[in-house]
This record gives sequence, structure tokens and C-alpha cells, in this order.
Amino acid sequence: MSKTDALGYYKVLEVAPDADGSEIKRQYYAMAKFWHPDHNEDSRAIEMFKKVSLAYDTLKDTKSRLQYDLLSLVYDENEFPTVGTLKIYKNQKDRDDKALRVLRQHKVKNGVITESKDICNIYEAGNMVLGTAINNWLSGWWGKNGIKTNISALLFNLNSVYANDNDNFKLLIHNAVAYDQEHNTEMAWVYAKQALFLAKYDEADLLNSYINTLDYHPPKKISIPAWNATELRRRQFLFPFLIVFTMAVLLIMLSLPQGILSSNKQTGYYETRIINGYEVPSDTIERKIMKTDSDEYSKEFLAHLTDDCTIYYGPDSRYSPMTQGKQGQTVRISGYTPDRSWYQVVIDNGEKGYVAKRFIEKGIGNEIPWRSHVYRGN
Repeated sequence: MSKTDALGYYKVLEVAPDADGSEIKRQYYAMAKFWHPDHNEDSRAIEMFKKVSLAYDTLKDTKSRLQYDLLSLVYDENEFPTVGTLKIYKNQKDRDDKALRVLRQHKVKNGVITESKDICNIYEAGNMVLGTAINNWLSGWWGKNGIKTNISALLFNLNSVYANDNDNFKLLIHNAVAYDQEHNTEMAWVYAKQALFLAKYDEADLLNSYINTLDYHPPKKISIPAWNATELRRRQFLFPFLIVFTMAVLLIMLSLPQGILSSNKQTGYYETRIINGYEVPSDTIERKIMKTDSDEYSKEFLAHLTDDCTIYYGPDSRYSPMTQGKQGQTVRISGYTPDRSWYQVVIDNGEKGYVAKRFIEKGIGNEIPWRSHVYRGN
């Protein structure tokens, strides 16, 4: 059966698909006269007479004939829609849309591929592609032959986002005719024009003839969102990219020196007042310090410095330096900041200063000098 004669209308009238109107009319009268049941006793007479009449009703009018020819390009006899009651395909929100396409996606679950075929616009397609990609990247690797199956699905989805296949040509032709039958000439014209970009040479001639019968001249330029296949492909890698990016950030943070990581915590402990030319913590900061039951006659809070370091007047490196501590020097812990990033310590002369956490280790270090204010229990 001809590609432009899905229901055999030309065949039953015994004319070629490119026959002119006068030949179709002449052939109809001849065939109707021959098969008329009033004088034809053949058992097929009634059926053939009905077929001849139905074919002529469709082909006698230029518009209905072109609609039949176009639908015959994309539908075969078994799936040919009922002419005159065509369903208009709309977007996912059930609204008229000038830029619909068919999106095919493979979703994997337990090693099994499920194919979906949805009609949507480019914005809806972006969300659907992302959702399918997240599903496949998260759960598509499991089950029997899961890795092989999921890789196959990922490759299929990468290629299927290009909107130029037979499914889309069928959609565009269908909606052009459906809108025309609903007397929405603008939408019919828009869909026919889009189908023209996907048509082959002979199909393009048929579409151009159909567009001419619409006789529509848009008052202004009609803008149709482009089907951005490149963007859809990128979305399929958005989820794994975010995972890799997050892991990279965590690795960088873990590899930074402790002082850099804790610098933000220190910011809350810098509030000064000036005493004898030195910046010392304000009363507000002093009230934040968690005090210990430090006792000069107890070893419980003794600690030592793990390296040479600066002892500051306040719990932040921006305060004025009080003195320079030496590696192994024994100190007594008298308080600490709530996040324990800084410790308040007593040194040998009885002064109290602040040392960053990374320089403090519990236990006595070097020998404590005689008459030291750190420990008097000897």
C-alpha cells in the first residue's frame, strides 16, 4: 500500500495518489455505478460501494485530501486515527503549546530498562531528563548486569534528546491536522512549518501545498523556543558533577591547615579594649570564656606547649602578643572558648594569656621553675 494511501482510498478508486480532482471525480462515478447494489448482485457490492463513497468523500475536497495524505505519511492502516476527531497533543500541563517534541528516555531499576515516550516542551524535557538521570546514576547500577544495562541506558538517553526523528515528524503532522480540524489556523500553520524542517523532498512538496491551503499570514513573527539538545545532554551529567564537586570541596577543606579551618570560629572572639597601650579582650569576650577549677596546687589542669608559639592577650591572633611560648613549656589551663579553639593559660609569672588549641597538649612538659605560678605543689 502506498505511503500516502494508508487506508487505500486511492487504490479503491483505482487512481494514483497524484491524480487530479477531475480524474478522481470521473473514476468515482464509474466505480459507484459499477458497484451500486441496485444492479450489481456480487456479494461484495454493498461493501465496495461504501468504500468507494467513503474514499471519494475524503478525496474530493482539496483540504481533506491533503490532510489524509499527510496523515498517511506518518500512520499505517492499523493505527490511522479517526479523521475529524483527532486528539490535539498538549504539554504536560494540558495546555496548547507551539513547541512540543517527543522525548524518549530509558530508566533502569534492578537491572531492567523501562522506556518512556513523553510529549513535552523543552522546559519540561529538562526536568524529566534530570529526574531520569538522577534515578539512573543513583540506582541504575544494581541488579543482574546492572552496570552494562545502565551504561546502555545512559548512552541511549544521551542520543535520544535530539528532536529530529520519526516520532517528532509524526507529532508535528498530527497536531497540524488536528488544529486545522479545530479551525485553529495559526497553530496548524505553526506545526506544519515545523514539520517542513524535518520533511524529505516529496514530503516537503506535500506540506507546502497544505500550508498554501491554510492561507495564513501571521501578523508578527512567531517565536518558538529552540529544542536545545546540548543543554539536555548537560543535564544528564549535572548530578554526577555535583557529587564530584562536593567531594572535591570536602577534600580541599580537610587538607587545609587547622588554623585556616578554625579562623571563622575565631572571628567571634575579637572585641578589644586598650589597657596601657595593649589590645586586650573586652569584658564581653571575657564573659564568654569557660573557666576551669584551676588551682596552683593541683596537677589536674597542667598542660604543655607542643611547639614554639605566640601567647596573645585575647583568644584571637589579631590581639597584641603577650609573650613567646617555648616548645615543652608547662602552663596551667584556666579557661577556654566555648568551641575550644583557644585556651586561657597561666604562665610562670602568673599572667594569663591565650594559646591556639593546636599548640596545647595535656600533661607536664619541661620542668616547672621554682616559685612558678603554674604549679606550687612541689
